[in-house]
This record gives sequence, structure tokens and C-alpha cells, in this order.
Amino acid sequence: MRRSGLIRPGVARRGRRHAAALAVVTVVVATVQVTAAAAGGSAASAAAAQPAPCPAVTGQPSGGSPRIMIVGDSITQGSSGDYTWQYRLYKHLRADGVSPQMVGPDSWLFNNVTNVEGDCSYADPRFERANDTRWGMTLFRERGVIRAKVARYRPSYLLVLLGLDDIFWFGKSQSDMAANLRGFITAARAARPRIRIVLGLVPPDIHQQTSHAFHASIATYNYTISTTAARLSTAKSPIAVAHDGAGIHVAADLWDGTHPNANGEIKIAAGFADALASRFHLGRAYPTPFPVLPTGPLTHPRLAVTPSSAAGQAMLSWTLAPGANGYFVYLRDVTRGDTAFTKLPVPLSPSQNPWTAGLLISGDNYAFKLQACKGADCGAFSNVATVTAP
Repeated sequence: MRRSGLIRPGVARRGRRHAAALAVVTVVVATVQVTAAAAGGSAASAAAAQPAPCPAVTGQPSGGSPRIMIVGDSITQGSSGDYTWQYRLYKHLRADGVSPQMVGPDSWLFNNVTNVEGDCSYADPRFERANDTRWGMTLFRERGVIRAKVARYRPSYLLVLLGLDDIFWFGKSQSDMAANLRGFITAARAARPRIRIVLGLVPPDIHQQTSHAFHASIATYNYTISTTAARLSTAKSPIAVAHDGAGIHVAADLWDGTHPNANGEIKIAAGFADALASRFHLGRAYPTPFPVLPTGPLTHPRLAVTPSSAAGQAMLSWTLAPGANGYFVYLRDVTRGDTAFTKLPVPLSPSQNPWTAGLLISGDNYAFKLQACKGADCGAFSNVATVTAP
């Protein structure tokens, strides 16, 4: 987490190109997060809305020891089509010969397109997915329920990444944040006095770049995390700090300015892996240099194009890719000899499926394809479909 990975050609250009898109996407993120945060009320209401667990899949491993519970908000839970940083950490530990048993009440993703909990469309579901994570989860609310969760799931290790929503959505003061962090640790220890804790620092996001006051609040809270860990750590119940935000670049590593894409997941996981290795001798430090992975949706949409009843129009319909909240249309006029596809400037939303392409030349043969995008990250292309314009 404290090291930068390889940079593939075009990353710098991609970062500049995405900066404006991230600012726009942040508005959408804000709407979703505030809904989730407002819905995070009492434990009783949360239990009533509990989705069904995601089913086991062929090849999914089962762990043994130690028991690990990850506690976090949307940064940790992830959304449709993600791997999640829990996946990256779990796979790393398994590669090191550790077979952890991941525990907790939750096992699913948040659907970022429909804004509904309970999505099971992991990019790779073959890992232990249990955790205690929800979009909108806050430290101040989790403080009141963590004792019961620790008592029920009996983790030996508690990995915690919380605080962003407390400060951004609820405006918690620094004294409140410090008190809630101490209370959270005390409550967890009340259930398991020998629990080992890793506290993650709140990683960079787009809001910290656009608001000096918010940036200062996060920096102050991250300092509180480090000082609290040093002050409350004991030989019986040691506390480590994960530097999970080091090396994260907002444009390159976050699909919407807040939530990690595949490369951001690796950097967050590496921070926790390094803390586990250096402080608790659990596994090894995350290997460097970090790989640079493809971002954006991985599932290829299936595109069909049919002539419309109106002259110069064609109807596009496609299967949706998990997590994709935008689809760019590419077309070329085969009859006129176009050799390259032209990308239309505005992406389509899932609700615009099917969509009518207009201003086509009657009698010309056209080739179309779509590219699925999640926030600022565009990934898998559809098949190429052709049609003769009526």
C-alpha cells in the first residue's frame, strides 16, 4: 500500500480525461450514499431488510483459521460486478498458506444501478464472502452493535475501515469521532478481550480534492486513528494501523471518485495485508510492484440491432452488464466505407434500453457496438451487430 505500482501507457491521459467525469459521477454517488446512510437506522430495521445470503458456488473455498471479520462501509462492501478488496486480501492470504475463515452477517454486494442490497454478481465469487459491511455504515452506529456481532461471530481479527460517512454525511465532530472510535474498540473487546484489531485509514477521494475543510477533517481523523491505536493497543489486544490509502490516485483507482476499482482494491488490500504481516505475522507483505488491471465492467453486453419502422432509424437492445451504469454507442457506416467506429458523445443509461438510433442513411448498412461503463471506468465491449437502415 505504501508503494506505487506499474503504470501502463495512457494512464496519465486517462486520469486527465476522467477528472471531469468523476466530478459528475460524484453527484450520483452522493444521492446513493445519502439514501444508504439514512437507511442505516436501528439494528431491528436492518435485520428486517436482510437479503438472502449469496449461494455457494463451485470451487468456493471454506476457511479454517484464523477467523477474520471485516467491518466497513461502501468502500469495503463494493457494488455490482466488483471483486472487492476483501477478495484481494483473501486471495493473498490463501496464496501465503493462510486459510482464514471470514465471518460476519453479510455476504453480498450493493446494486449500484437499482440501489438495492443483496446483489451476488461478484466478478469472481470463489472466495469466502462473509463480512460486516454495508453502504452507508457509520462508526457511530456500529459502535452500538459491534459487541453483539463480535460475540456472535467470534473473530480473532477485526479489520475496520469506517469514518468517511460519519464525517461527510453526518458532520460528526472530531471529538465525537475520537469518542466513537474508543467506544467501538471497547465494545469489541468486551465481547472478545483478546481480539486483534487493524484500523484502516480513510483513503483519498474526490471530496477531499474539492473541499479543503473536508480534506482537513479526514486528515485529522486519520491522525486520531493512529494515536488511538497507539494509546489503546495492549499486549492482550494489540491494535495495528493499515496505511490503505497510500498510493491511491482518485482518477485512476476509484471508479466514481470514492469507490475503488480493481486497482484501488489491490492497494487497500495491500495496506491491510502489510499490517497483518508486520504486526501479527499473518501472511506476508503484499507483493510489489502491484499489477495494473483492467477496469470497468467485465461482462460483455449482448447487442441486437433491428430496423425500425421509421425511415433512417434502428432499434438497439442489449443485455446489461453487472455494475454498468452507462453504455457508449459506437457505429460505422459500412456502405460508405467507414473503417473506424465513431463513438457517440453521451452514454446511455440502463433505463434507456432499448434505444433508437436515428439520422441513419436509408439503405446503408451499419455496424454497431456498445461499451459498458461503471462511473468513469469503461470496460467490456459488446459484440458487433449490423443492420440495414430502412
